[in-house]
Amino acid sequence: MSLDDIKDSIVSAGKYVSQNASIATSKANIKLNLKSKEDVLTKEYAKLGKDYFDKLTKKEKANYNNILELESEVKKLRDELDTLNDSRVCQKCGTKFSKDIKECPECGNKVNK
Repeated sequence: MSLDDIKDSIVSAGKYVSQNASIATSKANIKLNLKSKEDVLTKEYAKLGKDYFDKLTKKEKANYNNILELESEVKKLRDELDTLNDSRVCQKCGTKFSKDIKECPECGNKVNK
């Protein structure tokens, strides 16, 4: 094998590696973008479902006991965490604030606790 043949083989191998690296980078970028868009789409579907659920009547919501139970459990856990964090949540607007404050800083709702 001559020196020119070795040089051509090295140049050819370099081009091959470069092309494959470029393709791999493109695939990785597309996969990342795809995952990001799928995550946003999933969140939008979840929001649509939540919006639909919120518009149901109390009687209609009774058909979704699993959701109602989970909501209740989540509320209890948030309340426990707020107690441990020495904070409270406004029952009117949902703003969190220090336990020492007697009136919600966001909406002005008076707190009796």
